[in-house]
Amino acid sequence: MKNSNNTLHIFTTVLVALFSIAFTTVAHATETSPVSVKFVGNVNSIPVFQLSFTNEKIEEYEITVTESNNIIYTEKIKGKKLVRKFQFVNNGSEEDVLQISIKNVSSKKVITYKINPATKVEVEKELVASL
Repeated sequence: MKNSNNTLHIFTTVLVALFSIAFTTVAHATETSPVSVKFVGNVNSIPVFQLSFTNEKIEEYEITVTESNNIIYTEKIKGKKLVRKFQFVNNGSEEDVLQISIKNVSSKKVITYKINPATKVEVEKELVASL
């Protein structure tokens, strides 16, 4: 009888410990984006943006840049650490907003950045306008 009580007590303790660890791990897990967009400066008074990918494994992405619902650039890329620089000429309209959508082909997850090229930025700054 004493042996079965000890076994039950140990089993219960181990079960509680396992659930505590499992739920703690899930609760503290934070998902970080492998993609970032930065303003890196101006060339001939036209803003330049850098799109960077940092992955732990090789993944395939589809980049689509749109302006006023018109696709102006699209590309499929694959790799661990990739960098693309973009320079867009603003047609003088302050209402034009570039939308950069990055889709992970395998997970179908999409990250979208909206950029107003007419905005004056004087220092390097990471954009945090993802949706």
